[in-house]
Amino acid sequence: MSDMSAHAKRDLSKCHIVMVEESSYLRSILTQLVKSFEPRTFDMFPDEEKAIARMAFAPTDCVLIDWRPEEGIGPKLLKYIRRDTGCQSPETGIVCMAALPSRESVELARDNGSNVYVTKPFSATELRKKIEASIYAPRNFVVAEGFVGPDRRHRKSSFDGGDRRGAGPLTQNEIDSMMAD
Repeated sequence: MSDMSAHAKRDLSKCHIVMVEESSYLRSILTQLVKSFEPRTFDMFPDEEKAIARMAFAPTDCVLIDWRPEEGIGPKLLKYIRRDTGCQSPETGIVCMAALPSRESVELARDNGSNVYVTKPFSATELRKKIEASIYAPRNFVVAEGFVGPDRRHRKSSFDGGDRRGAGPLTQNEIDSMMAD
């Protein structure tokens, strides 16, 4: 049974996907992976500047961002997409991808308008689900002083656990929960 067979796939054949990944090795792997989803177009860039130039002239349905804010990689593109009037797709779905997530990194992505956040390494199924969620299940879009992006108030739950702050590396479930706050 393949990694994708258990997931009911949504059609991505009309979608325009952009990805920014600095690592040439990961660019190669992720290019093949995303192309296997058969989007209408797929543009891969090694840096934010080239992606910003692309976003200024052509609409996009989803942007996958190599997210390393501690190195200055990711936040500039995310802010451009959400806040710059020159961007053709300010409400596009955004998936931040990080190898070493921290609470601060997840909060920064969420607070700057990311739809979802995924931890590397991830499976093809997990990445596809994140892309689909950002395109086909978008939350209401908010434009307010100090925030532009998907409405963070979509989860209805009560607190029923102990304090997890400082409890070690974040799990994907903890990240998903933070993105829903």
